[in-house]
Amino acid sequence: MKKYKYIFFDWGYTLISSFKNVDNEINNILKKYNFKWDDIFKKWKSYQILNSLGRVTEKEIYDDLSLILNISKEDLEKIDMLLLESHVLDRETKDTIAKLYEQGYYLGIISNNSIRNVNYILKREGIENYFKKIVISEEVGERKPNLKIYLNAFEDIPKEEYEKILFVSDEILEDLLGVKILGVKTVWYEQEINNKWKKKEEILIEPDYKIKSMKELLDIV
Repeated sequence: MKKYKYIFFDWGYTLISSFKNVDNEINNILKKYNFKWDDIFKKWKSYQILNSLGRVTEKEIYDDLSLILNISKEDLEKIDMLLLESHVLDRETKDTIAKLYEQGYYLGIISNNSIRNVNYILKREGIENYFKKIVISEEVGERKPNLKIYLNAFEDIPKEEYEKILFVSDEILEDLLGVKILGVKTVWYEQEINNKWKKKEEILIEPDYKIKSMKELLDIV
C-alpha cells in the first residue's frame, strides 16, 4: 500500500527548477530609457506580487509602470515575455512528474503566482494534464502561507487523509510552515539559490523530508 496518495508542488524553484538569466536582454530594451533592470526590478516585483493576489491585471501593470517609468507599454510587454520564457522545467523534474502520474498519484500545484504565467508554462511543456488540482494565488486572492489557499487546494480530499498528502517546496517559511498545521507532510526541495528573485532562507522548522533533486521524491512516496 502506498504511504502517500496526494502530492502537491510549489511553482517557482520547485516545479520550475530555475530561471534563465535574461538581464542582458532586458538591459538592451531599457538602454534607450537610460535604465537598467536593477533600477526598475523592485517596482516590477511589487506589481507582480499584487498581480499574484488578483489586485492588478497584467494590463494594469503595463499601464502603471509605463506612467511611472515613462517606458512604452510595448517594451514592458517584451520584458514580461522574456521573464515568462525564462522559466526552466528541467528534464529530471519532467520525468519525475510523468512517473508519479503513471503510478497513479493525485498531483497538484499550489502557486503564489499568476494564472497566465502558470498556464502558459504548463502548456508550453505539455504537462498540464498531469495535474488534477491547480490552485493559484491570483484566483484565491491570498498567498501562501494563508490557510485559505491550502484548504482550497485540498477541498476534494477527506480531512482524515491529509496525512497522506505531501507538499514539495523550496520555501520553508512561506510554504511548508503553514501547511504543517493541517497535518500535511512536508518535503523541502533544498536548493542553493541567492539572486535578486530569491534569497537563501533560514531553517526555522524541520521539514519531514529533504531532497536535493526531484528524482529523490520517488524514494519517499
